[in-house]
Amino acid sequence: MLIIAITPVEGAIEQRGPLINITAGEHTILNGENCPGFYYSTSTGTYYESLELYFSEDGLIKTGDATYTSKITSGSTGFFGKKYRVFEDGLISENLISFGSRDLQRGNDYDLGNGYKLVLQGINNDSALLELQKDSLPVTSKSLNEGSKFNFTDKINGTEYVILEGTLKQVLDSKDPIVSLTSVNQYSTAPIEINVGDKYGNFEVTEATSEKIEFKNRVPIRMSPGDYVTILENLIDFRVADNVYRVCSYNMTKDVIKSYQIKGTSLTVDRSDSSPDSCVWTADSFGMLYYDLEDDFSTERLELNLDAEKDWIPKGGLVYESSPVRIPYQNPEMKDYGENAFDGGYSALGWDGEKYAWLGNEQGIVNILMDDDNDRRLYSGEEWDLGEGYTLKVDGIESDKVYLTVLRNNVAVHSSIISPGNSADLGTHTLLYNKTINGIEIPLFSVYVDKVLEGKENSGVALKYPLHFSESPLEIKLGKMFGALTVVETSPNIRLENENALNFGSNLEVTEEIHLGSFEKKTGGNLNVTFFPFMNKVEKVDSILPTTTQWTIPVMSVEEYLLGN
Repeated sequence: MLIIAITPVEGAIEQRGPLINITAGEHTILNGENCPGFYYSTSTGTYYESLELYFSEDGLIKTGDATYTSKITSGSTGFFGKKYRVFEDGLISENLISFGSRDLQRGNDYDLGNGYKLVLQGINNDSALLELQKDSLPVTSKSLNEGSKFNFTDKINGTEYVILEGTLKQVLDSKDPIVSLTSVNQYSTAPIEINVGDKYGNFEVTEATSEKIEFKNRVPIRMSPGDYVTILENLIDFRVADNVYRVCSYNMTKDVIKSYQIKGTSLTVDRSDSSPDSCVWTADSFGMLYYDLEDDFSTERLELNLDAEKDWIPKGGLVYESSPVRIPYQNPEMKDYGENAFDGGYSALGWDGEKYAWLGNEQGIVNILMDDDNDRRLYSGEEWDLGEGYTLKVDGIESDKVYLTVLRNNVAVHSSIISPGNSADLGTHTLLYNKTINGIEIPLFSVYVDKVLEGKENSGVALKYPLHFSESPLEIKLGKMFGALTVVETSPNIRLENENALNFGSNLEVTEEIHLGSFEKKTGGNLNVTFFPFMNKVEKVDSILPTTTQWTIPVMSVEEYLLGN
């Protein structure tokens, strides 16, 4: 049995975690290294959260055999995908800004939320007077010299806690005085209290100490084919394949700012010895790569090969490859379609995490907009939006005949009269609209017309197996560059390699969507380099960084805000 872990978000960018085996006796641990829903620092590799699962039977986790743990280190922890400061045992406050930087100008206050703000009252040579206010009333003020550290506290639930700390890096005394703040940590003034016995969905808090916070499931968790199971609400969901015990875990973070840097599994190599090193990521270790849950296949892989004792990626050392997989048509009548690469089926592959159809050597790829076995009813006069400007319209229904029109930007491109079981564009049930793309005729849109639904007031038609390909191919030819890589092979696989040596870095653009980050750690004379792939995903974002006033935004990296340090 396999499952896939998912993490949910409003607006909804799926962050797929690793494939998970859920057969009897299987023991699995999800954490910040292998599952993108948990907090993970991309500059230090620090993570706090883990979800441990033990399956006593196929698809069954008994009471107490699922454990969510948030460890506490140096007063910090991770909780449901975010970084927190631990005020005291069982009382945690979200780390709203972690090691950020910003400029503060007089008259342009630093809005901390919940009525709090930091105000620059004045500057005297290399010192500045900063004041913390609550609802525009002074809480405390401090005169700070350039280069000095600071913190501001206030009472929360009757106890004094630090809500803002950092360093006054620079003071600029001018007509419009301004100070530069660095290493800024801001903590929420609305902490979360966690007590033993508290219920979180089907979990219960079993421990809340200075060392960790622990939840255990208080009821059994069962998974069957086709299930969508919430393990921890707003954190981890499991999606089980329809026909087999195979599951994906998903995570989608519910934030106001819908911008996400979704990472794959971190892999560490020892660069202090004289041997070459390598790292490989597939759909199992990098959830943004395409994976077909039902048919259990993936086509993409990212490979990194390093020479001995060289602090760069050699020519050909970074490889992205995708291998087409033949997919039969779900519509039984489409098996008789016999044109070129689409004879009896099509070749599917992942490209930058999306599902495409391969047109053949040097012909490019087209996005697969729709391919499912879901039923749909369409009534007379109704239009179905198919994407990319295409719609399907029921023009009329007479007895056992349905008049269907395919439109592109409201202009008819194909019309057909289907009489299910008697006549159709293909077989006796299938509407088929062909189009030539890059010299290849493809079945751009097809749908199985199952039956005509006659009603007294409104008649309709039952449709199945919609299949729709994009008409805008992505050109993939030898020598073309995508990010840092160049196409070196287009058949039988699509293969890209770096033609020049590349330096390690926090953001190496592998392709146009896939990036590779890294950071170094020296331990006991050994130099370890950790690599992790990631994609940036943005969902309807007005501003990636939080606005503090009408005129200013904090000066910090996207990574610092979204992932922390």
